[in-house]
Parts: sequence; C-alpha cells; structure tokens
Amino acid sequence: MSSDVAAPAPAVMPDLALGVRALAPAKVNLALEVVGRRGDGYHDIDTVMTTVDLADDVRVWPHTALDVTYVGSHARGLHGHPTDLAARAVEALARAADRPAQARVQVTKRIPHPAGLGGGSSDAAATLRALNAMWGLGWSADRLAEVGARIGSDVPFFVHGGMARCTGRGEHVEPLRDMVELRLLILLPPVGATEGKTTQRYGALRRPDFTRGEHAARLAHRVDRGAPPPARDLFNVFEAVVERTDTELTAHLAAYRAAGAPSLHLCGSGPAAYLLVAERAKLVELRRTFRDAGAEVFETRTLRRAAALELVAAEAEPPVPLADPGPEHAPA
Repeated sequence: MSSDVAAPAPAVMPDLALGVRALAPAKVNLALEVVGRRGDGYHDIDTVMTTVDLADDVRVWPHTALDVTYVGSHARGLHGHPTDLAARAVEALARAADRPAQARVQVTKRIPHPAGLGGGSSDAAATLRALNAMWGLGWSADRLAEVGARIGSDVPFFVHGGMARCTGRGEHVEPLRDMVELRLLILLPPVGATEGKTTQRYGALRRPDFTRGEHAARLAHRVDRGAPPPARDLFNVFEAVVERTDTELTAHLAAYRAAGAPSLHLCGSGPAAYLLVAERAKLVELRRTFRDAGAEVFETRTLRRAAALELVAAEAEPPVPLADPGPEHAPA
C-alpha cells in the first residue's frame, strides 16, 4: 500500500485563531467485513471507506464556556443527546491538551441520522481539526486520531478523510490514494430511529457472517493502484443481518432494488443504502423513481482527501445561531 498519502499536520494559520470553519463529510463503506469478536466486547472489522460530498458544516469560535448548537434540516433531537459527539470532541481534545474545554461550536446538519453515514463521528472529527487550528496546537492527523478513537470508532477515519482502509474497531486507519470520482445516490428509507441499532446489528452476527477481509483487501489494492472498485467486492456484512432481523428495512430495500437499483448496498449498519451511478445515467428519472418508492434521495460524489480536510477562517461569531442557508444536498 502507498505510504505517501497520510494527511499532513495542518499548518497553524494566524487568521484561524478567531474562528474556523470545517467540512464534516458523510461516508460510505465500499466494503465492510467483520473478522471476529474481541475480548473487550467489540468486534474486529476490515472496511474500506470513502468520504462523500454530502456534508455537515462545523464552525468553531473562542468562547468562555462550552456551547454547542445544532441547526439545519437534520438537527432535531441532537442537542444534549448522548450522540452529541461534537461536545465530546471539545472535551476530549481539551483534556488531551491540558486546557479548558471552552469553545462555541455550531453544526449545520445536512447528513441524516441515524443512517449509517457517520454524521456524528464526522462532526466530532471536524471539531477536532478546527480546534487544533484555532488553539494553535499543530497536532498531526495521527495524534488527533488517537483522541478521536476515544470518542467513536469512525472518528479516526474522518480525521484522515478521503479513502482509507480501517481495521481493529475501525481506529487503525491506512489512508489510500484518492480514487477516480464516483457518483452515488444515497437512499434513506422511511424507518424510525432504533436506539442501539449498531449494537443490535453486531449482536445478531452469526459465525458464517465472519470473513477474513478478502473483499476489503482486494478493493484497497485496486483503489490504491488508481483502478475503480470492483463490483464483486462491494460488500456489507450487515446486509445478511438485516435480511434475518429487520423485515421493515428489508422490504424497503427490496422495493428499491425492484425499482431500478439491483446493486444496492447498506451504508454502515443502515438504514441508508447507496448505489453507484454512471455518468450517463438519467438522474432526474432515477430520483423520481426512488422517491416514488418511498426513499429520501441524496445525490452525492466521492470527496478527495484535500477537499474533505480543508479548513477556512469562519466569519465573526454571530450573536444568534446561524440560519441554515439551505443544504447543498437537499433530498431530491
């Protein structure tokens, strides 16, 4: 695998001391395998993930306390919830840097949750990267990822961004070269949120569901050579679990496949699913078809590492929470 693709330590820029704006992209798992159970109650996985340009917007400013606000089309129910990973990111980085957990954070939510798209983990990673710049820490991506691993298993991946192969609980990240841009449709079925969904999916795994990482290894090798991902290695272990345990979600996914998405794969543990779309495809017709089948539809593209990690100076801190200017990837 290539050794020259790790995210560099971000430069400390004076204009970022007054506020930072970071992108918090969603992810899709091109391959997701579970290779075994661990003694600590977790599972070892082998996954190849990529960031996509469906993204939240994270802005941080200096403050005298910890203040996290969620706004936007998918913000309902997040403030003060245990899944408020942005607040946990401020606390974790402050603890690691031995400084007060003081920052104002505003997250404009465009990534639906819970969907398997990693929105909360990406918000945490974006907060870490933004604070790293605003506080002038100058920490490397690897060091930030160590902090992120204490927040959530997907956070280290989002600290690195782009395309990567992740193992262990997901905290061991091997960045891969950016691949050719792919266009995707993400379909979100109208199913209710399930508390502890991911834990339930892992708990329902059977021995035959475990694999040895062959899909992830082949896919990573192909991508790192600049080739497109092979269709036969687009794999998600939780699809078999859903078929056995979640009749409602199974019915929705079957309807989407019948409507024109035969190669449909779960995003993480779901319920969102994605399909790769050819450039020549008629997107308007596809969106209408899947919307008529009951899905919320998001058009998106894979996002290169540099774009996923870009930081810019935020505007002066607003006296009131920002209004959502409208999601760039509103449901079709």
